[in-house]
Amino acid sequence: MLWSNALSNGNLSYILHGYKMPGSKTMHIRVAAAALATFASLVGGGASAQPSSDGKGAAAALAVVRDICLPVLKGAKIEAVAKTTGLRNGRDGWVLPIAGKRHIEISPPGGSNPHICSATVIHDPAAGPSILGALRQWASTRSPPLQPTKTELAATGPLYRLTTSSWEGATDGGNLALVYSEDKTPDGRPVAGKLDQATLTLALTPATS
Repeated sequence: MLWSNALSNGNLSYILHGYKMPGSKTMHIRVAAAALATFASLVGGGASAQPSSDGKGAAAALAVVRDICLPVLKGAKIEAVAKTTGLRNGRDGWVLPIAGKRHIEISPPGGSNPHICSATVIHDPAAGPSILGALRQWASTRSPPLQPTKTELAATGPLYRLTTSSWEGATDGGNLALVYSEDKTPDGRPVAGKLDQATLTLALTPATS
């Protein structure tokens, strides 16, 4: 029986006990450990089912758009939203923790920007593509879908390199625009120590009558 077939069929007992492979006891233990990890990733549960660091970043960025910024732009109080999202109001303002030093700093609408909710995303360098993918999927599954207006458009200056994607469309509440921009040094290095930094903006402009 092939390993892939055994794993996909859930026949872990066969893999660990029924297959007699040559080698030392140490080899058998290593093979068993690998089989357990692979099996867990296929059927769910265990350590392998926990979100990866890049997955956590994508989930947090999506939560900012869907569960924090959009409700607040529609009139919800950020204090009420914070109770259900894990958002914290600290010395540096509203912050959504991700893990370790990774977090999202949120600037809710107000004052001169009543229709804009913006955020600074501090994330693992590996998380950029998954964050972008999650936002792209959210925009495309809106009803009606938001249309892409920029797709990883690069702009470089003396001190920065920005890569921006954006989506926009009409909704019942007005015109909705989502912008995600990764910020790096001109030679592509992270700007927040060993972590990457991005800007996330959601704007809801009321329709004019």
